[in-house]
Order: sequence, then structure tokens, then C-alpha cells
Amino acid sequence: MTSPQITDVQRLYGEAEAAIKLYERIGLDNLVSAINELRYAGDHILAAQTATDSETRDIALFKAMRHCERAKYDALESTIITLLEVIAEYRQSGLSMAEMSALYSDWGDCLKRATAAQTLIETLGAVKTADSSQLHTAINELLAFRAKLLEVEPQVLAARNRKFEEQEKKRRETEKAKAQDAERLAKLEKINADRQFLLSFTVSAGGTLVGFLGTMIAIYGTIQEHRIVGMLVGCLGLFAVIVVLYRWAGRNLLMK
Repeated sequence: MTSPQITDVQRLYGEAEAAIKLYERIGLDNLVSAINELRYAGDHILAAQTATDSETRDIALFKAMRHCERAKYDALESTIITLLEVIAEYRQSGLSMAEMSALYSDWGDCLKRATAAQTLIETLGAVKTADSSQLHTAINELLAFRAKLLEVEPQVLAARNRKFEEQEKKRRETEKAKAQDAERLAKLEKINADRQFLLSFTVSAGGTLVGFLGTMIAIYGTIQEHRIVGMLVGCLGLFAVIVVLYRWAGRNLLMK
């Protein structure tokens, strides 16, 4: 294994610091993991400077290089993730693909590049397999898309608000239509109930009258046949009253 040089560590340290500064320009939080890695690298650099033998010095410099590489990768990966989250916010804006493309013509390409960047950081998985040039290329592409998205952000917000208002309007109209249908149904049910009541009352009153007349004929009739007919008419009237009352009572119980 070739002995590491302090200049190699210095170069990697500078690259890691530049990657952290790039993240800080777009990130919302401090990049703690990468900063800690540089802190550990600094400890090993000091250990290398004070080492009394070349083997101890080389081991310390080697560890410092690994921490610098880790800090650089963490910073680049976090930068990509932050940029992907920005694009995801626009994807979740509620606008369709066609609506976004009408506001930002490169929206389809933006999503394709974002998917490629996501796949990149998922497949790398470790510092030893990381290709910083690929990471930088992905970051530069996503930064360009982010800049364009920020330019059309007012139009996106306005379109989203219009779409939301239209959806709310349709929802209110649907609810209003449902309420009107329910009101019409209630009115129809009341009308039918009133008609049934009037019909029941008429039949009941008519049956009572027929039953009363039939009873009178059966009691006071002078001819035997008249009494028999009167008795039958009276029973028919009573039967009609019973049927009407039974149906009316049954309907009221079902409604309850």
C-alpha cells in the first residue's frame, strides 16, 4: 500500500469542505454527520503530525483520508436528497403531469433525472463505490432544475390554488345537490303519507258509514232478505275499517 501524503489529505479535506458548503447553500439544517467526519479527520491529522514513526504516521493519515472521503460523500448525498425533496414538493402540489408541463416544459425531464439521481445514491451504498463525478453531475442537473422550478413557483402556486378552489366548488355543489335531492325525497314522502292518510280516512269513514247503514238495515229491516243483506253490508264495512286501521298502524310502526 502506497503511503498516504499530507497533500492527499489536504486535497480531500478541501473537497469535503466544499461539498459541505454546497449543501449549506440549499439545506435547511447543519450537516452534522459530515462535519463530525471532518472533525475526526482533524484528530488523525494532528496524530500524524506528532507521530514518532512512519508507520503510525501513515495509519493516521490513512484514517484521516477515509474520514474526509466519508464527509465528502455524506455532504454530496445529503445535497442530492435535499434537492430531490424540493422536486418531490412540486410533484405533490396536486397538479397533474400535463398541468405541470404547461407551466414548466422540462418537467418530464426533471422527473426522469430525479429518478436517476435517486437510483444513483441507492446503488452506490458505500464510500468505496462512490463516484464523485457522478454525484456532482447529478447535483448540477438537479440544481438547474431547482432554479427553473423556483422561477415558475408563483405560477405553480396560483394554478394549485385555482384547482383547489375548483375542487372545493364542485364538492360544495355536489353536497348542495345531495341536500336538494334529500329535501325533494322528504317532500315526496310527506305527500305520499298525506295521500295515504286521506285515502285511509276516506275508506275508513265510508266503511264506517256502510257498516252503520248495514247494521240499521239488519236491525230494522222488515224483510228477512233485507236483514241478511244489511248484515253482510255491515260486516263488509267493518272489515274495510279493520283493514285500513291495520295497514295504517303497520306503516307507522315501520316508519318508527
